[in-house]
Amino acid sequence: MGGTEHAQAFLVTLWTYGALPTFSSPAAAGLFCRVLGRLRHDLGFRVHAYVVLPDRARLILGASDRDPRWVRIAVQRLKSRFAREWNSRSGRLGLVWQDADQRLPLGDTGDIRRRADLLHRNPVMAGLAGQPGAWRYSSYRAWNGDGRTPTPVDLIDGGGAARASG
Repeated sequence: MGGTEHAQAFLVTLWTYGALPTFSSPAAAGLFCRVLGRLRHDLGFRVHAYVVLPDRARLILGASDRDPRWVRIAVQRLKSRFAREWNSRSGRLGLVWQDADQRLPLGDTGDIRRRADLLHRNPVMAGLAGQPGAWRYSSYRAWNGDGRTPTPVDLIDGGGAARASG
């Protein structure tokens, strides 16, 4: 995968419908991570960092395509595929996601690293974990070389190139 000087990266935030704590269920959080990993493979975008909190997911996604529409397509597919699978598995009907999501373009590799660090601190700031590594549904362990994460990530090396973890 090429260097980020030719890539476009976005910080994406997805909120659950009505801010319901959908992802407080390990089954839901695990399913979200599996769907994200499958789409990463199927659509060819990069997952640089992520955290899944009870009422939202925050992701740093990247692609070598300079056309920013790729992120809208990736997010729409992620939301629809997770909602379809979650509703089917849980025997429920209804909305899973807020219509709105946030997509913030990121700059250089330093910006990606700073945002990933903040993203990994979200569970601590929310009082859900005592330290970032204690939160299971996060890319923190891959970023720190402490082991595998539920979804493989494309880490940024010192030269700005992405390399896959796990």
